[in-house]
Order: sequence, then structure tokens, then C-alpha cells
Amino acid sequence: MDNRKKHDDSELMDGALLSVINHEICNPLSIARGQCEAFLLNMQDGFYKDKSPEELINKVKDIMMKVIRETDRAAAITRNLSDLAKPAKGEAEIIDISDEVDRVMELIGYELKLEKIEFEKNIETGLPAIFVDRKQFQEILFNLIRNAGQAIGEKGRIAISAKRAGGKVLIDISDNGSGIPEDKLKELFNPFFTTKGPGKGTGLGLFIARQIVERNGGQIYLKETRMGAGSTFRLEFNAAVTR
Repeated sequence: MDNRKKHDDSELMDGALLSVINHEICNPLSIARGQCEAFLLNMQDGFYKDKSPEELINKVKDIMMKVIRETDRAAAITRNLSDLAKPAKGEAEIIDISDEVDRVMELIGYELKLEKIEFEKNIETGLPAIFVDRKQFQEILFNLIRNAGQAIGEKGRIAISAKRAGGKVLIDISDNGSGIPEDKLKELFNPFFTTKGPGKGTGLGLFIARQIVERNGGQIYLKETRMGAGSTFRLEFNAAVTR
């Protein structure tokens, strides 16, 4: 793949990250600011005039704990976004799939929570590591999970499972969304193809994911889909050989 193609993929990923930033960073900061602002307004309006000094101190402590929790969450997400936004080195390393799923969920989990989408992780005990570029693997998961969330809309479920099959590691990303019409299956991995409504998705998630999967020596395909019942995409990578 030429450098121009890699550059195009990077720009598409940056656009997806900007969307996540709006959810994952702005929300906790807005909550923290809202807590402080509400307290100051209540003080100004005399809402606490009958409170004892001890009660006021306890109220302030409660607000401070909430602010600390939300700012800590924003800081953790910022660190993870910084790692994900760094240019990929193109260097493979041995990675643990469960750890990488957790890192990606730190980025996108709150967005799913806002949409009331439940997330399940089922990783086989003793699952072998895989040998891939860490950042690129995170991009794959990011795109597939986000794509699944957009297919659901609200109040659904996304599940990631992984198991060993011979010398391969199989990773399934499943959702209980709308499913994919049979007459659209051939277009599935084409750029800008989407079955979602206006304003929901760009049709680039699967296209980008396939480019990155193949770049790392893996395969991606639609394992199954049913209209009104959801879809499952499968990733296949060679199990890493460790001594």
C-alpha cells in the first residue's frame, strides 16, 4: 500500500477520533463544571442558608469527589487518545487481545453507555497473544465496535469474544442491530457504503478495518447476519509463537 493510501486512512481515523473526543472528553468536563456551577448558584440564591458549616463542608467534599472522578476520567481518556492518534510505526509486537480491548473500551465505552448499549467481553482463558502493530490493532477494534454501535442505535448489545483454533486466534465482534440486507453484502467493505440512516456513519469503518487487518497479515469477514437480529464480524490472526 502506498504512502498516499496510508495518509488517507490516517485522515479518516482522525475524523472518527474527533467525534469520540466530543463524547469522551467534553462530557466529563461538562459534568465537573456543572457540579461547581450548580453549587455556586445555589449559594448565591441562598439555598444553603440554613445549612450548618459541617453540612456545607460535606456538600463541598461530595462535589469535589465528583469533579475529581470526572477529571480523572477525562485525563485517562486523553492519554489513550494520544496513544491512538500517534502515527503507527508499522512495527509488529506481541500483544494481549484482552488488554487491547480494555484500552479501546476506555475510549468508546462512555459513548456506548450514553446510547444505552451494553458491552460484553468473553476472552478464552489462556488465549495466545498475536503479533501485530499495537496501534493499528486498536484502530481495528475501534472501528468495528463503533460501527456496531451505529448499527444498533440505542438499547442494544455488543459482544467481543476470542478463542484459539489451531494456530489461529479468532475474534468475533457481534451486535444485535438491524443486520445487513442480502443484496448489500457484496458492497460491505467498499468505501462510503453504509446501511445506516442519514448522519449515522460515513461508510468507512469496515473499509478502514479491512485495510489495516490485511496490512497486519490477518483476515476479516462477515461471519453471519440476520435482518433485525444483528451481525457478527470475524477477525483471524496467526497466534504468536512465544518461547
